[in-house]
Amino acid sequence: MSGGVEEQLRFELDEGVGILTLNRPDRLNAIHWDLAVELVAMLRSLRERDDVRTIVLTGAGRGFCSGGDAEWLSGSSDRGLPGLSDVPLERYQRKTPAGPVAEVTRMLVDVDKPVIAAIHGPAMGAGLAFALACDRRIGDRSTRMCAAMVRLGFAPDCGITYFLPRVTKLSTALMMVETGRILDADECHREGLLDELVENGEALPRALAYAKELARGPSVAVDLARRFIHKSLTSTLDEMLDYEAVAATLSSHTEDAREGTRAFLEKRKPSFQGR
Repeated sequence: MSGGVEEQLRFELDEGVGILTLNRPDRLNAIHWDLAVELVAMLRSLRERDDVRTIVLTGAGRGFCSGGDAEWLSGSSDRGLPGLSDVPLERYQRKTPAGPVAEVTRMLVDVDKPVIAAIHGPAMGAGLAFALACDRRIGDRSTRMCAAMVRLGFAPDCGITYFLPRVTKLSTALMMVETGRILDADECHREGLLDELVENGEALPRALAYAKELARGPSVAVDLARRFIHKSLTSTLDEMLDYEAVAATLSSHTEDAREGTRAFLEKRKPSFQGR
């Protein structure tokens, strides 16, 4: 288990699944600079851990993540915000105002392992961006999603404009970023923002079951497949054929590839070890 003084971020390992829990339940897990720094560092470390094959991201208490912390966004905290406070800004923040909060979205992809979002309650603003960056979103009937930035007078950030039109249809993406409308669970499921809609309290167990299923698979091949699906979003067919050839060559050298082919010939279920 890992966390700061207030244990803002919890980590558990369960049968190859790393469970990351945002732990600010009194603030509906609103994200601020320090929590984002911690989350980015954790995702970087998980990328290199062979005992963690898949990841589940969730929130403690009544929500997944309600977005940016109101105190920070108002410019009244010790961490400055461009245009809204007189607190001196680091050079890094001058170039990237959202700083590590936006970096979380990048790391949810760059962790190079499947990440499943277990969602309940609000997933709004940056919280929506984090959910969209995950491989799969499983939510219960309390789920509410909103591109909340416009409600506060901000343009969208944290990768929302990249993921929204890819996860849902263009008109829905435009409506969400232009109006800040809150979608309920049924609307989220209908629009493709939730891949699975379960009863209240079932999102985390279902996400864990799915993540464990992936963790039992040939994780090198799974991770390469995931990497190249993301690569395909900005590549041509010819490029992807080349990338896939590289991936096939790499995965063919794994113990799991040998086990998989043996199991196929012997007409039995393979026992993959992630090697």
